[in-house]
Amino acid sequence: MTFNKIQSQDIPDIHSIGHLYVHEETGAQVLYLENEDKNKSFTIGFKTPPYSDNGITHIIEHSVLNGSQKYPSKEPFVEIIKGSMNTFVNAMTFADKTIYPVASTNDQDFSNLMSVYLDAVFAPNFRQNPQILAQEGWHFHLEKPEDALIYKGVVYNEMKGATASPDEQMYHTMTQALYPDSIYQYESGGLPSAITDLTQEEFVDYHQEYYHPSNSLTVLYGDLNIEKAFEMLEEYFTGKGKTVPVDLKFDIQKPANNEITQEYSITEGDDPSNKDYLCLAWHVSTADHLLEAMAFEVLEEILFGNNQSPLKKALLDAEIGGDISGGHDFPGYPEVFMILAKFSSASKMEDFKKVVKDTLSKLVDDGIDPEIIQASINKISFRLKERVISESRPRGLFYTLSAYQTWLYDYSPFEILSFSQRLEDLDSLAKEGYFEKLIAEKMLNNDHYVAVTLKATPGLNDQKEAKQHEELQAYKAKLSDQALDELVSSTKALIERQMSADKPEDLAKIPMLTKEDLTTETEELPLEVTDLEKSQGKFYHADQFTSGIDYLSLYWDVRDLPMEEYANLSLIAKLLSNLETKEHTSDQLQRQIDTHTGGILASVDIIPKLDGGIQTYFALNGKALEGSLDHLTDLMKEIMTSTIINDQQEILRIIQELIAGFENRINFGAHVLSLKRALSQYKPALKIEEMTSGIDFFNHLKECRDLLKNNQADQLIDQLNASYQKVLNLNRLNILYTGSEERAVLIKDKILAAFEQLPLQELESTQSYQAGKKQNEAFVTAQDVNYVGLATDVDKKFAYSGVSKVLVNELNLGYLWNTIRVQGGAYGSGYGHDRLGSLYMMSYRDPNIRQTVEAYLGVPDYVRNLDLSQSEILKNIIGSLSPLERPKSAHEKGVEAFTLHLTGLDHQMISQLKEEMIAVTNGQLQDLADGLDQSLQDYSLAVIGNKAKIEKDKDLFDVIYDLY
Repeated sequence: MTFNKIQSQDIPDIHSIGHLYVHEETGAQVLYLENEDKNKSFTIGFKTPPYSDNGITHIIEHSVLNGSQKYPSKEPFVEIIKGSMNTFVNAMTFADKTIYPVASTNDQDFSNLMSVYLDAVFAPNFRQNPQILAQEGWHFHLEKPEDALIYKGVVYNEMKGATASPDEQMYHTMTQALYPDSIYQYESGGLPSAITDLTQEEFVDYHQEYYHPSNSLTVLYGDLNIEKAFEMLEEYFTGKGKTVPVDLKFDIQKPANNEITQEYSITEGDDPSNKDYLCLAWHVSTADHLLEAMAFEVLEEILFGNNQSPLKKALLDAEIGGDISGGHDFPGYPEVFMILAKFSSASKMEDFKKVVKDTLSKLVDDGIDPEIIQASINKISFRLKERVISESRPRGLFYTLSAYQTWLYDYSPFEILSFSQRLEDLDSLAKEGYFEKLIAEKMLNNDHYVAVTLKATPGLNDQKEAKQHEELQAYKAKLSDQALDELVSSTKALIERQMSADKPEDLAKIPMLTKEDLTTETEELPLEVTDLEKSQGKFYHADQFTSGIDYLSLYWDVRDLPMEEYANLSLIAKLLSNLETKEHTSDQLQRQIDTHTGGILASVDIIPKLDGGIQTYFALNGKALEGSLDHLTDLMKEIMTSTIINDQQEILRIIQELIAGFENRINFGAHVLSLKRALSQYKPALKIEEMTSGIDFFNHLKECRDLLKNNQADQLIDQLNASYQKVLNLNRLNILYTGSEERAVLIKDKILAAFEQLPLQELESTQSYQAGKKQNEAFVTAQDVNYVGLATDVDKKFAYSGVSKVLVNELNLGYLWNTIRVQGGAYGSGYGHDRLGSLYMMSYRDPNIRQTVEAYLGVPDYVRNLDLSQSEILKNIIGSLSPLERPKSAHEKGVEAFTLHLTGLDHQMISQLKEEMIAVTNGQLQDLADGLDQSLQDYSLAVIGNKAKIEKDKDLFDVIYDLY
């Protein structure tokens, strides 16, 4: 065998045996984590240091998946997603590495995924075809000589969206300042201003140098055929020779300038007061110091775990910022500890430094409360142990990313995967003042730090866009007629390539499963339902093996409350666990939660039913090891029944944090917000969701903040307490327990005993809720890109079925992928249709608005003209079944069983859906066109995005808002 085993080691913390191999010819290293997990994973990674901000590593990550020697179709990546039972498939660019992970529970599917990915990374077609760089990276776009010249490209637009985020800009500025003479000075994702400097020659040369087996690190995980995996690797390793792998370690130098000030953009006309960002960051360690790395994770919990944590509280009390966060981060080889104050003022930087210094000095001098340290260690220990039993995401991916944290820098990949001993060591060292010494050495007495200020500047992005537009048109004006014709020709050639269909023989080369590999069987999730004694509620027990963890949810039925109560209920859910109770101060309460449980969180849950009804709950969810059940139930009772809602200052802090978190969602998840907004105009259940977690809730938070700041706090406090008291009615209580049958009765009795003193009041009749006002809306932000959401109620001709489910796959990975992403330049798009009769489409980091809406409205014609081969239909069937087959954790199974029961679904209905999916024909898909057409005669738009682009297409909207 050409792979020689050089080390094996038992790793009990992750239930695996680790084997490290080296390929004889190339020196390529392979780590195999052997265990019985059926959810197998494969990852090949490369050391990919950037040399500028041109995003070359990121664009290569996109481009290798656009056709290869063995699989020459335009986008094998899309084809394998379409027709795979994968549990994970993606590619990721980091500051110094690029990785290509896949996972599947099906042996043949796993081999197929490995084959496509190996050919993609080692034999990509972009080396011969510059149109791939043009599409995925950037190109001059000019369809007609008289048009304005623009830049287009998938990564170009992705990074326009990413770099508009102040969080992203702060992180890049911080690492650039801390490590100015290293690869970390560059934005590996690419800055839009530098992406347009990248040439095809650079692109090809970089791939040739760094995508070599000698520079690769491969991880195989799970119950797999290792010999077959080695054979597949051998095909691409043999004959490549040996090169010197990249050494990513470097001599760390201190920054020449500790004080950095930059600007970030807010919307034109927006008030910049108290919208600056302040950051202090220290270089604290390197990848080989594993105990220190875990210690800094614990220190993060100690200092910032909640609003009562010492450093976070001190900064909030001093009003340094409206949102305070911080902690340990590892951009790569070096490790950082940072403190971030959002919604601050540049003038507060010196006060920021002083509060940090004084607070940390006091902790060092007086010592950290041992209970806080113990609670923080327990919190991290629970998180790590729960991950080992989680099946909802491939465990192999978690362990692969962990292994790379050390292996990438030529250290052993084994030690980092054994975490129990480090936790025990930290527990012992804490008694010797270890954390106090860590603060003194790595922060107080460490002159390798930076202080970064980001100043909010209205209209900065608009100014940059205008300047770029002028420069592009000036460049265009200097071009000869011949050069203009060449630009038009190259643009048309790219569009033609994007719109052209793949050759059937090329598609046929991509391996996929057969119909015989598919099953209509559905796991029946156990759920026993019994009445609660002395009340109107029910006890739901999901019998699952949970490795000694109790999962407990208290669902308080609130479907009789008026709709206007829900925004306050959602705010109350955020306040619980963060305010003092009659028994504990808020910091004592947090300490108890972290010491004895895996977390206790409240939420408002909305469950729409198939019969058109809506079930709404105020939920309190908790989890703990079985030995801590008494602590869990006592704490859940305390939080639910004796929280004191009157601390105006603390409530204001929490609201400001929620506002900051929402604004971060606008930067990274605005597609969800726009879609939720559009859907809320058709479904009452989705209107309630909008009020509890969407733009309506964001506006409610701002109104609450203003009441607290304008001496109207009593009004808000009274409203919150009134809503809170309405929930505390024993007749509202329903219990869901996920765990063993032996403990179910014990759990029920403990909960009923805990809440037996609550009043028993008859519930009012169920409310008849209404959907939102129908209108097309736009919400202006400071971003350069857009998030375009469209929603409607489906026509009766377009009922939910296995056929419509398969169509979702074809539209997502066929029509919309090509029109919105490939041709339109957006980073992502999506289409959906659910059992409740909602139809929706969305785009993500999209340079367009009108063009995207027109693409949405073109769906019926596309479906009407579908002419899919049997192979293409099968591919869509497989891809549609894949989400239904993904592994779930025991806790997820319990929640799903509960939700299905309330919704009115059962496993027979899901099996029937699978049968319909497997039997789909092209004609059945075409027959959906008329129903789609009728459905899209009436729709709602919700767009979040760039002001200039919204103004340009303002005729699409009934109303335009400033989101901030």
